[in-house]
Amino acid sequence: MFTGIDDVDWASMDHAYGDASDVPELLRGLASADAAEREIALDGMYGAVHHQGDVYDCTVACVPFLFELVATAGLPGRGEIVELLLSIDGDGRDPEEMDFWSDDEDEYAAWADTLARAEADTRARSGELLGVLADPDARLRRAVPGALVQLHGDPEEVLTVLRRRLAVERDGGVLRAVAAAVGELGVRHEGFTGAARAVLGALLTHGDGPGDPGLRLSALVQLARCSPSGPLPEGAVGTALDAMREAREEEGGDEGGEGDGLVTPTLISYLRRLKASQRGSVKAPWATELLGELHRALDDRVAERFALLEDQLRSPDWGQRREAIDMGGLLLTGWRGPHEESVRLLGEQLREADHRIVRWSAGELERLYAIGGPAADALAARVAAGPEFLPQARWRETSYGAALCALAAQGDARAVPALVEVLRSGEVPEDLGDWIGRMDPTAASALAPVLLGRLSRIAPGKQPRRTEHLLKAAAATGVAEAVGPALRILRAPADATRPVLRDAVNALAELGEPAREALPELRRLARDGETHLRVHAAAALWSAGDGTEAVLPVLSLGLAADHWSGRVDALRLITRMGTGAAGLLPELRRLVASPEENGGWVAGALATALWEAGRDEDECLPVLLRAWSAHVDNRPDVADVWARMGSAARSAVPVVREELAAVRRHNNTGGTGRIRYRCADDELLLRRGRALLEACDG
Repeated sequence: MFTGIDDVDWASMDHAYGDASDVPELLRGLASADAAEREIALDGMYGAVHHQGDVYDCTVACVPFLFELVATAGLPGRGEIVELLLSIDGDGRDPEEMDFWSDDEDEYAAWADTLARAEADTRARSGELLGVLADPDARLRRAVPGALVQLHGDPEEVLTVLRRRLAVERDGGVLRAVAAAVGELGVRHEGFTGAARAVLGALLTHGDGPGDPGLRLSALVQLARCSPSGPLPEGAVGTALDAMREAREEEGGDEGGEGDGLVTPTLISYLRRLKASQRGSVKAPWATELLGELHRALDDRVAERFALLEDQLRSPDWGQRREAIDMGGLLLTGWRGPHEESVRLLGEQLREADHRIVRWSAGELERLYAIGGPAADALAARVAAGPEFLPQARWRETSYGAALCALAAQGDARAVPALVEVLRSGEVPEDLGDWIGRMDPTAASALAPVLLGRLSRIAPGKQPRRTEHLLKAAAATGVAEAVGPALRILRAPADATRPVLRDAVNALAELGEPAREALPELRRLARDGETHLRVHAAAALWSAGDGTEAVLPVLSLGLAADHWSGRVDALRLITRMGTGAAGLLPELRRLVASPEENGGWVAGALATALWEAGRDEDECLPVLLRAWSAHVDNRPDVADVWARMGSAARSAVPVVREELAAVRRHNNTGGTGRIRYRCADDELLLRRGRALLEACDG
């Protein structure tokens, strides 16, 4: 083993932490009989030789020795070495799309050449992996099928050997890996998609062989990937649900490795223990992971996805419901579909004794407030049951606090008494003002005393974040007494209150007529205040009824601001003022004629301001259509204008009809994982778009 390793001039090469003279020791460590030594060596390979995915000359020089290790019969840990080789290969990475640390063209060329050599060398030796596809080491057999698909240049040969492996393999984990590799081959090579689908379709039939139900579920995942927009086999959802129910009867996964129980001072060991702790209470964790893959493969096939989600949320298995809660947050915020039952089932999780399940479910429901009605009673019941212990400063981190936030986010009056208690001294949520704004004014006013009391104990300019949240919330209650704290800030020394001055001005703008007491201070800020404050002060003046004389000159300056945010602030106030800002129509038309100044969000704010100030349908329709296309976030407000135009906006019907026919929410950018979308904005768009269609053709 390692023939020629000492002939390589390792010291002349570098890795992430200096010269590469220690690389032979790392390679020999991978061949050690001691599991801890092997893991420490592998950690060193990732940490230095292949640091954060980087490839060096020494990385390329390691490739032949890594393949030699993989071919060494009986050596443990070879599956992990195959995974290292796949990472070194880079899977078709493009140097031009990667960040390089230097502007030197010669250095860049050398770096790109190193990446190319790493790919060429790993792929040139990929045929050696065919000889270990039947190795006794199941962990190695699980790694090789996917490696062949990524590295081997002959997809026909790879498909042939994978089909043969399916016929003789007895290990469930390996069978699932082979099925996944067949699907990946069909995705990567269009000419083999049909053949891959045929192999996978045959695996869906129920049998008594190893891998059921996992093999069927894995095959279904890959069939969905091979047909991203096409039909699935008849009864596909039922197949998945049956496979999941069978998996619940299993006592655990079958993918334990030689490293289970091993503890070393490495990142690899830490991540393994973390994963084990997350999967420890989950029956058949591979099945839960496969269902997550199935969701992603189904993509826009929402009927199937909602059916799967509902079944998962009803599962008696803790782990499957945990994954369902997470997937539900992504699906419900990102896709339109039959969501009522899924939302109700999320609410049912609040009846669990496990506080983690309650907290996770409530956290998702807080984001789903616009469609959260089916879970409202469950949230209210959880809040009515009271906290598990006395309210504390960080009450939001408790399961009780999470349920209270979700209920309050819906504007439900049943949240008010509990909010009064926790707000006496606890954390003030950033979204509190938005929650109060959705409440009945009478219910909301009950929160004013505690909010004003908190504000009275904060000196002007101190605790800016808390002051910001309290001012916004107090103003949202609508009580005239909320003027006092804001006015106290305006009258305090400017240097002390600068961090919260705009928050105070915005609170006065929200309060309207009661803010007349602050008119002298607001006029001063609108005239002499810092640039970013003047438009906000003008908004408060107009809201308090001061007319347009002091407001329009400030808005004119805002429309000419260098930064887009200044223009948007001015345009939003013009929208509120309506025809009262008609004197600014020439400047709005100048912006319309200047595409470089009205792209993105500015285009949406400009289109709605032009309509409100001028009410000229013929002038506004093309501007609104441009704003619709300029940024997806503009669409709810643009649709609102069209809905109020009614039949005069008939020319917009085709784009609205196309939008409403989509299954993805308008702001779904295709993210995965923990990303969530603002489904409330999309629900507004849907309502307004339907109103336009109703007005135009019923």
